[in-house]
Amino acid sequence: MISKYVSVVGLTRAVTAGTVLCAAAATAVAQPGPLPTGGPPTGEDEPKPEGIAEEAPKAAGLLATTPTLPPPRDRRKKFEVITVDGYLRARGDYLKNLHLGFTDDPALGGAPFPRPLGCSGPAGSPCDDTLRTANLRLRLEPSMQLSETIAVHTQIDVFDNVVMGELGGFEGSATDETSIVVRRAWAEVATGLGHLKFGRMPDHFGLGIVSNSGRRANTDYATWETLWQPSTLANVGGTNPVGYDLDSDYGDTVDRLSFTAMIPGTPFRALAAINWWSAGKTSADAGLPGTQPWDADDNDDEKGWTLGVARFDAPADFADKVARGKLAMNYGLRVDRITQDRDYDASVTTGVADGYIVRGYKAYRPDLWFKLGKGKLLFEAEVAANAGSIENFDDQLPNDQRGLGSIDILSWGAVARVSARALEDKLGFGLEIGAASGDESDNEVQGEIHVRDARALSGRDRSINRFVFDPDYDIDLIFFRELMGAVSNAVYFRPWMSYELTRSITFRAQNVTAAALKPVSTPGNSNMWGIELDADLSYSSNGFTAGLAYGLYLPLAAMNHPDDSSSVGGTGFNYGANDGDAGNAHSIQARFSVEF
Repeated sequence: MISKYVSVVGLTRAVTAGTVLCAAAATAVAQPGPLPTGGPPTGEDEPKPEGIAEEAPKAAGLLATTPTLPPPRDRRKKFEVITVDGYLRARGDYLKNLHLGFTDDPALGGAPFPRPLGCSGPAGSPCDDTLRTANLRLRLEPSMQLSETIAVHTQIDVFDNVVMGELGGFEGSATDETSIVVRRAWAEVATGLGHLKFGRMPDHFGLGIVSNSGRRANTDYATWETLWQPSTLANVGGTNPVGYDLDSDYGDTVDRLSFTAMIPGTPFRALAAINWWSAGKTSADAGLPGTQPWDADDNDDEKGWTLGVARFDAPADFADKVARGKLAMNYGLRVDRITQDRDYDASVTTGVADGYIVRGYKAYRPDLWFKLGKGKLLFEAEVAANAGSIENFDDQLPNDQRGLGSIDILSWGAVARVSARALEDKLGFGLEIGAASGDESDNEVQGEIHVRDARALSGRDRSINRFVFDPDYDIDLIFFRELMGAVSNAVYFRPWMSYELTRSITFRAQNVTAAALKPVSTPGNSNMWGIELDADLSYSSNGFTAGLAYGLYLPLAAMNHPDDSSSVGGTGFNYGANDGDAGNAHSIQARFSVEF
């Protein structure tokens, strides 16, 4: 951590000694030191008799021994402490055959990952099945502790995942105007009743399958930071005050006004928050005059509230209980409500007002989290759902699906994991099981399984049932991370182990086996997505981390492209010459980072 301390010590008064006339005898008077001591004076003047104040000297060049100074412009302390946390990360990836041997031509059903551009170039262009890429991120999180009760936090990304070599031109001197992005700025105020937060702040809860701020997965700092206490108190007695996920690519942020407080007579904390998920059209979007940007209409705002209650220990306190063999248990429930009365049909080009349509969207997102630890054993679970309705969704649908009425929303996701340690805590092992509901519809292009390509609805189906984990909830290197983009329409099993070879070197290995909950929406109309084997070797010392990871993905029947005449699939696939069994994919990742 780099800390810069700025102390405001106030003003000192310089006292000029009076000029003594040559013929007059003078008596020395004690003078104060150069800085105020805050204690009793070091010397005392002789007491003055009461009466008329003595007259200031009139002789030329003489000054009063105690001149009157103007009051200071501002006695308030500007800053007491400024801290800057963050990290610098460089990450390189070698990706082989992530398209699984299929062409990414949409007319032929596409592929789960794009091929190099040369494969679609003119005849004779180089084409292979590998991609080599590297990216860089510098993340800074300056915090200003104004007093014991007030703090201001920010998050600034410099070169946020820029592709290394993306300088531009032969001289490499191009300037990227978006290379510095201020992502968050929020204030925290501790009052006698509770804790007030306002601004653009991180959003996280539980294990992070719904709301994930991009913090490390094995610490509760993110939930603590987001909901329950001032961030500066989250690491009481601990050694890692931030807990960065050095492999995170995203991080959820929300504009919010929140207040948390203890419920009297109970060990529970309660949260109430107002959220501004989206302001819709602003004056700048609509070309309206104004001295500052303003919300052009209230009805198109995507807004809502969050309520929560939890029994929650500071992360370091929870770890201390577990280390002493005591039963430590934390749990919480959070509910988000999101509404939007009206929206804009982006296909309307005649004017902003012409695209103003009824949306009628409302949804509730309950999220339940539980954590239990004792001795060498730790169990965690999170269950979440999304339930609601949309009155009008026609502008997002093809013409043959419009005018069929309102749409229902009902989806769910869950994760449970158990872990233990042995051999003087050098050996760690565990099992994670997760699931997310899916829809009975293919993606826009059948062979492209990424969640960004998913159809909202299919045919005359009037319900949305697909649940998508937060993309920062990483569990592998290839399938969910790169091909699908996030956990969705799947149930997976992830056994894992880790072993500390030395104090600084750790080896990790895992297996991720995934199956589809809705086989009809897979490219191969089958159950099994595939099996992935991952291994990682990392070195960490004094904030520096280096690592090398390898992943092997073995696709199964759900990733194949069946022939139309296949007894497995039958008619309707239309892969044509792009049919066949999916091939294996490989990934090698090298990373270097410095955390401060």
